[in-house]
Amino acid sequence: MSDWKTAPEIDEAILNTLVSAVGAEAFSAMKVQFIEDLKSLHLAYQAASDAQNESAARETAHALKGAASNIGLARLGALAASLEHGQVENASELEPVFSSALNRLNEVA
Repeated sequence: MSDWKTAPEIDEAILNTLVSAVGAEAFSAMKVQFIEDLKSLHLAYQAASDAQNESAARETAHALKGAASNIGLARLGALAASLEHGQVENASELEPVFSSALNRLNEVA
């Protein structure tokens, strides 16, 4: 697994493909739902982590990895993958990486 810190924040190719496939207007509308889903997964991971429920935290990290990766948030997806694999020493980085990723996503289309 590659180091999440070296992953690009945004995979422009994935974003461009999505925007090209559905159009800028539709992507902007979809983006709202993507962001809500990502926020929900982030909160679920935090809750599982706070409850020291390792299994639920890993499952939620897996879902967060997939959701982030599907929309081109490469660094967030890679960090979530590290959390999925039990590298909880990276958990303190989730909030700043998550916030930065959503800010960048909001700038697109």
